[in-house]
Amino acid sequence: MQYRALGRSGINVSLLSLGTGGASHFGQKTGVDDAGRKLLVRTALDLGVNLFDTSEQYGRSEEMLGLALEGVPRDRYLLATKWSYRPGGELAQPEALVSCVERSLGLLKTDVIDVMQFHGILPKDYDAVVERYVPAMQSLRDQGKVRLIGFTEMMVQDPKHTVPVRALKEHPEVWDMVMLKYGILNQWAAKEALPLAEKHGAGVLNMAPVRLTLTRLDEQKALFERWRDEGTVDVSGLDEQDPFGWLLHDGVDSVIDAGYRFAAMNSGISSVITGTSNVEHLKANARSLEAATLPDADYERLLKLFADSAAPN
Repeated sequence: MQYRALGRSGINVSLLSLGTGGASHFGQKTGVDDAGRKLLVRTALDLGVNLFDTSEQYGRSEEMLGLALEGVPRDRYLLATKWSYRPGGELAQPEALVSCVERSLGLLKTDVIDVMQFHGILPKDYDAVVERYVPAMQSLRDQGKVRLIGFTEMMVQDPKHTVPVRALKEHPEVWDMVMLKYGILNQWAAKEALPLAEKHGAGVLNMAPVRLTLTRLDEQKALFERWRDEGTVDVSGLDEQDPFGWLLHDGVDSVIDAGYRFAAMNSGISSVITGTSNVEHLKANARSLEAATLPDADYERLLKLFADSAAPN
C-alpha cells in the first residue's frame, strides 16, 4: 500500500481508503452480516488501509464500523465521519452538531474523530455553514473530540466544484480536508479545486471515482450523446461499443482498474475511497492502487479527451 500526506496535517493516509456509504451502505443493502463486515474491515487493515469513512446518514454504518474495529489498536486506523446540517430540510441549530459528534464518538467506540466533515455543502449554504457551524466545530476540535475539519461536496448539485473552490479561496485556514469527486469522466476538479488544495495544504479524499457511468455502456452512451449535443466534450474518436477498450493493456485488466489508477494519479489526491462491501472487489481495488499509474500515452489521452468533463456520477 502506498501512503500520502493528508494535506498539512502531518498524517499519512493509505492511498486506498474504505467507505461505508455508496450503493451497499457497508453491506446493509447487499445482505452482508456483522461477520462479513468484520472480515471486510480486517482485510482492509491487512492490505494497509488505515482510513475508514462513514456518516450518521448511512443507516447504522457508524455503529457497525465501531463493532468491526473493536479490539484493533486505535493507532492502526483513522476515522472520518460526517454531520448533515439539513437533517429535515431546514438548517439545524449548532447544538445539533455537538450532539451528533457525541453520538458518533459513542457509536464508533472512540475518544476522537480524526476527520469530522460537514456532509454535502450546497452552494447556497456555504455562508451559513461557515457562520453558524464552523465555530462549534472548532470548539469540538479544541476539546480534543475532533482532530481535522473538512466537508464533502454535492456531486449532482455542484458538478463543477464551486463549493470546494470558494472554500479554499476564502477560508483556506479553516479546512484541513475536502472530499470531492475526480475521475476519468469527472476531471473538472483539476482546473481549480485540486491545485487550490495543494497550494493551501488541504487533504483531498476522492469519492466515487468509479461508479455508474464509467462501468455501464448505456450510461456512457447517454452521457456522450449529451456532450455531443452541448458541444462540451468531443468523444467522436471513441468506439461506441467499447469506448475504453484501448486502456486494457500492460497490466490494466479492466475499466474499473484503469479508473482507480487514474483517480490516484493527480498529486492533489490524498486517498481514493472505495465503497465496496465485497472482499474480492476490495482486494482488486487495492491492487489497482499498488502502482497507481497508467501508461503515459493513455494518461495524456484521457486528460486531453476529458479535461472539460464534469459528469456527476
